[in-house]
Amino acid sequence: MIPSRIRPLAALLLLGGCTVGPDYNRPTVAVPATYAGAHDAALRTSDIGGWWTAFRDPVLDGLIARARSGNLDVRQAAARVAEARAQERVARARGGPSLNASAQAGYSRLSQNSLPAGLANLGGGGQPGSGGGGIGLPGEDFATFQTGFDASWELDLFGGQRRANEAAGARTEAAVWSQRDAEVMLAAEVARTYQQYRVLQRRIALADQALASQRDQLEFVRVRARNGLTTTLDERSQQRRLEQASAQREDLLAEADARVHALGTLLGLAPAALAGELTTPSPAAATAIDIPPGLPSELLQRRPDIRAAERKLAAATADIGVATADLYPKLSLTGALQLASRSLATLLEADSIFANGAGRLSLPLIGGGKRETVALRRAQADEALLAYQATVLGALREVEDALTRLDADRRKVGALRASVAAAQDAVDTAQVRQRSGLVQMTEVLQARQTWLADRDTLAQAEAAAAQDEVALYKALGGGWDERRVNPEEQASGRGS
Repeated sequence: MIPSRIRPLAALLLLGGCTVGPDYNRPTVAVPATYAGAHDAALRTSDIGGWWTAFRDPVLDGLIARARSGNLDVRQAAARVAEARAQERVARARGGPSLNASAQAGYSRLSQNSLPAGLANLGGGGQPGSGGGGIGLPGEDFATFQTGFDASWELDLFGGQRRANEAAGARTEAAVWSQRDAEVMLAAEVARTYQQYRVLQRRIALADQALASQRDQLEFVRVRARNGLTTTLDERSQQRRLEQASAQREDLLAEADARVHALGTLLGLAPAALAGELTTPSPAAATAIDIPPGLPSELLQRRPDIRAAERKLAAATADIGVATADLYPKLSLTGALQLASRSLATLLEADSIFANGAGRLSLPLIGGGKRETVALRRAQADEALLAYQATVLGALREVEDALTRLDADRRKVGALRASVAAAQDAVDTAQVRQRSGLVQMTEVLQARQTWLADRDTLAQAEAAAAQDEVALYKALGGGWDERRVNPEEQASGRGS
């Protein structure tokens, strides 16, 4: 039989295995079976881990490798992971007992004027200075020495600490996935900016050819004007077109410099640090790549932002349990073991031992906002659930949009390539006819300018297609390092 005096404590201890608050279950989100349109669903995760290598551009490979180690945003994300892990260790440490050691030495001198003379002689036979156990004579001084330990421990009766550990662990995992999401965005941004720079280089080369053609056209018009075959109005019109083409080239040069500056910043370098490295143009435009999008359900595992949102939901759910536990009784145990003496010689003797222990039970009667805190945590968990669902839907939309744009881009590129081929035929035909005396040189120069303009349009379309390929890779969640262990699998080693 349990004595009646300790039955309440025993009942509380039996409840120590309870964990209040809702248990977390990963939510299910309805996703379509396939993406719109006919696409190959056989996607392997290795296809998109280091997706940029599919462009077969060593320069791009090197830039992304350097960016992954030097980019300041990614390094900040890594610092946030370290911060989350430290906070998790702090949270877990709060659940254990605390033990403190202390040592103290003191000196006291009794005032000669503060104590009645008779009080000093209590138990001392009434003779001043006899030292027979009195409190002390006025003006007497003495030293005290003290050392020992004290401990305290709040028992986790209703699982508030366990829920706090769950929340801290989930936030660590969310920080890890956020870091990987930063890697995904970084790889995509480096590739996109690099491709923009390369297409600007090709457009500048085409602009140089267009300027040369415009100068030839201007010289031809001037010759005709000197021979009285045309007016100065034609010459001025051609001069205007030449100046406009020159101005457009300057715009392209400025845009190219801005892309170099952006790349330098992405790598964590000075803006112009890469200017010398990228002066040599790329030998060819990026080739089209077939990208199987896989199944929509795979996004829930592939996309780091979805994984981060899910872990934030888990943390918010655990927070409800932390707040709920504050509504229940708390039991704290404290104890102290000390040695105290007026002399160092007797400090370690048994007679110097001082010990005490206590248990404290507290029960909140007036919540002071604790119930409102539970309601707040539930609202925050509802918000986190909606954020998770919105992240999933946004990811599905990004993939669908990227697939649609990429299909349209490839059809557009095909049409423009046919247009460039037709323009090339027109140039060849005009040259043959000009050599035969059937047409003037003006028609040859105009046909060449049309051909150069079509090539410029094609270069922009090919660049847009390559960037939409990058957007599709990003939408599929490619670009984070899959060789690292998933954060959920590191739970057993967090406290180390």
